[in-house]
Amino acid sequence: MLNKLRKLFAGRPRVDYAGVGRNDECPCGSGSKFKNCCIEKVEKRTRAERDARLFGSRKG
Repeated sequence: MLNKLRKLFAGRPRVDYAGVGRNDECPCGSGSKFKNCCIEKVEKRTRAERDARLFGSRKG
């Protein structure tokens, strides 16, 4: 049971999206093109990080 809890709280392994082109296969392992799979998630995170640097974080 302890192992199951560790796996649950560990989450998924971190995927490196650096250097991935829009038409490349998505590094998450889905087999789809990046533009049809995870690009929105990555762009949203990138915009949030950029805005936090420019305007300051709202959580602090």
